[in-house]
Amino acid sequence: MLYARAITLRNCGRFTVVASDFGSDYRTHTHVTSEALYASLTRGATWKPRLIDLKNDTYAFTETYDIPKMPVWFLPGLFLAETGYRLPDNHLDTTAFNVVNEFYPSTSKCYVFKKGNLEEKPRPHHVPTYGTIQAVKPDRRLVTYAFSPKKELLEGFAEGQTFLLGKKRTMFQIVDISPVVEGLWKNGVCGTDWLELPPNYGGYFQQFQILTATMRYIIVRGMTKDEVKYVEFPFGSSNNICLPDFYWETISKMLGSE
Repeated sequence: MLYARAITLRNCGRFTVVASDFGSDYRTHTHVTSEALYASLTRGATWKPRLIDLKNDTYAFTETYDIPKMPVWFLPGLFLAETGYRLPDNHLDTTAFNVVNEFYPSTSKCYVFKKGNLEEKPRPHHVPTYGTIQAVKPDRRLVTYAFSPKKELLEGFAEGQTFLLGKKRTMFQIVDISPVVEGLWKNGVCGTDWLELPPNYGGYFQQFQILTATMRYIIVRGMTKDEVKYVEFPFGSSNNICLPDFYWETISKMLGSE
C-alpha cells in the first residue's frame, strides 16, 4: 500500500534559495527540492551525525539522512500564484546588501595577477562588497504532496504546524492539508505531476514540460512515452497525482520499501 497527502504551506518570511550568482546579484528558485522538504518536514529526525572530510567528501543525501527510519517522501514544492507555477515579479523582491569582509559566499578573498600568475589573497578589510539578493515575498503558497507506505506518518501532519526551511531557515506553516488517500496501481500511459528526476530522464516521456533544469536534477511533468505501471492518488476528478514506475523505483530504494 502507498498513501499520499497534499500539503499547502505559507512562508512566514522572505524565502531565498540561491539559483544563480551574476557577480553579486543573487537570484532565487521558486521551488523547493524533495530533499529539502524531507529535511524540513521531518524536522531532521533521521539525520545521521558523521565526520566530514572537507577535501574528499562526496555529498549524498542518503548518507546524511536515514530515510528508511522515517519512510516518507515529497514531490518538489512549488510556489503557486494566480498565473500558475511561474511567479510574476510582484511576488518577488530584491534586497541590497553592502558589507565589509564577508566570509560567505567567498567574498573574503580576492585574486591578483603577479608576474603573470593569478594569486589568491585575503580581501582587505576596508574593501566593501555589495550586491542584491532576490527573495519570494512572505505569505506565498507552496504546494507539495507527501507519500509513504505508512499511513500514520502522513496523519502526523496537521494544519498550523510550523517548520524551518532553507539555508536561511525561513519559517513555513501548514495552512491547508488534504485527507490521506490510498494509491491505486494501474497500467497504461501516465500523465504525471511535477517530478524531480535526473537530467537524463527526459527520454521516458513522449511530451513534457520542464519547470527547472540544473546539473543535478530537472523538475518535469508530462505524458509517459510507453505504457507503464503507475500508482495514482485520487485527490479529485481533475487533480489526480500519478507516479510512474521509473520514478517510484528510485524513491522506493531510498524508503527501503522495494
